[in-house]
Amino acid sequence: MPRKPVVDLLAETHNSIYDNEVGGITAENLRNLLLDIIDTFAPGYGIVSVDSLTLVALGITPQVVTYDTALASTPEYVVDLTLGTVQRLAQSLPSTVNRVSFYADLAAPTGDEVVFSLFRDGIDIPGGGTVSGQGLGNVVQAAFSIATTAEDSLDHTYDVRASKVTGGADNVELANVRFILESVPTLGI
Repeated sequence: MPRKPVVDLLAETHNSIYDNEVGGITAENLRNLLLDIIDTFAPGYGIVSVDSLTLVALGITPQVVTYDTALASTPEYVVDLTLGTVQRLAQSLPSTVNRVSFYADLAAPTGDEVVFSLFRDGIDIPGGGTVSGQGLGNVVQAAFSIATTAEDSLDHTYDVRASKVTGGADNVELANVRFILESVPTLGI
């Protein structure tokens, strides 16, 4: 049974689990409702990683962060390691909500500011963060975690891109990189 908006679960409950004075509640009603609830609130995620990655001559033009390991994914997420993307399949939901998290250890020249931006379908959307390099031997952590919504019943593809806002084009080293999309049950707005 597919995920459903919470508003649909409420309607299903009102329509199939009504006052039982006439014996209208059946085992099938209860079983179907319970399966729908479990499917709706079951964890859903797409998680990718790479142990180390060099962003060659990183400058003001954003570069997609790519990965080499798919750590886990459930059926509503499609991972493409070489493109650095995780796609969220709407699966006929009227809206989708994702919790998006990104983590990386970064080594960059002292004072160079590196921006990590979240893109959906190739468009920069709110979310991300800026970290300042502390020298190639000094690792700093870059991280962000945000929620995104899509209210159009469409499948959307997410990626993280890095760019520099200060300093010249230099190699930037990333390590212990994780990109995680998690499903959040939707109310059906």
